[in-house]
Amino acid sequence: MNPTPSADPPPGRGEDDEPRERAQRSNLLLAATIEAQDLKTAVRIRNLSETGAMLEGAVLPGVGDRLTLRRLDLEVGATVVWSARSRCGVRFDRKISVAGWRAGTWSSPGDNRDQQRVDGIQAAVRAGVAITAAAAPETVAAPSVGILDARLAEELAHVRRLIEAIGDELSEEPLIVRRHPRALQGFDMACQLLGHIGSVLGAQDRSAAVNAIGMDDLRARLLRKSLF
Repeated sequence: MNPTPSADPPPGRGEDDEPRERAQRSNLLLAATIEAQDLKTAVRIRNLSETGAMLEGAVLPGVGDRLTLRRLDLEVGATVVWSARSRCGVRFDRKISVAGWRAGTWSSPGDNRDQQRVDGIQAAVRAGVAITAAAAPETVAAPSVGILDARLAEELAHVRRLIEAIGDELSEEPLIVRRHPRALQGFDMACQLLGHIGSVLGAQDRSAAVNAIGMDDLRARLLRKSLF
């Protein structure tokens, strides 16, 4: 079985023809976009490390081309180091956080303790090693209601962007569009609901925010008014 291509070129085939130490990478499937000169297109991130990624797409730039990779709130500059059929490997201009790119929000490169814990549990299960109980997390006082509401509004906005990305990617598949039009409309409806609810949570005048909602049925449910 052939190994899965990585973002970095094989040892001895780098730009300086010197072997390269490859950063640990995670296999995954994330929706993203790239921009390179006149090209702007959707891609899938198939594997990812702090220093590079393997991308999959219908149209990709060539080896040596510069591009900007974007996923939700994040973007990073990169250079294509190899290309084969519908896939290419890119090397980032700077280190990124794999955990942050999974979520689509910024976090420091070392901020992946939760993912490390999950990876450790999976490795222990595969090796047949007993899993020891983790220490209970430190109890932290909850923020005030206003601050918590603002943070919840931010999280709802993040969930909305995640759903939008999924819907956008599915909408690019003609077969899915033909077979599941109502499901795709459901993605759009969910995004609208999350957007309105987040706006109300984050508003200082919630009564005015509810009355400003453009979706009649949602506004009626929140105000408990009849639609008829």
